[in-house]
Amino acid sequence: MRDIPNKNYYIAVFESRNHALHLYQHLNNKKLYHYDLVPTPCVIKAGCSYSIKFLNFDDYYTLEREATLIHKKIASLYQIESINGRRQISKIQINE
Repeated sequence: MRDIPNKNYYIAVFESRNHALHLYQHLNNKKLYHYDLVPTPCVIKAGCSYSIKFLNFDDYYTLEREATLIHKKIASLYQIESINGRRQISKIQINE
């Protein structure tokens, strides 16, 4: 999956840019192509950070499992929606 066209999606944010890159490469190596590496929106985290983007909330559980396997932690999870042409960002509580 590259450049998800859907305007409603989720992003998983990580403690560092390298954690996101490492997990994204791990997912690709396992042929889990329905994830995309994207810049983290500045309103969520300032700086040059990456997040992993996906369309279906159920894919979060696979992402979490794979992150645990390679000792990476998802710092936070957000839902991004397009409402009346404006981007709405909502934080989703995840168990830590």
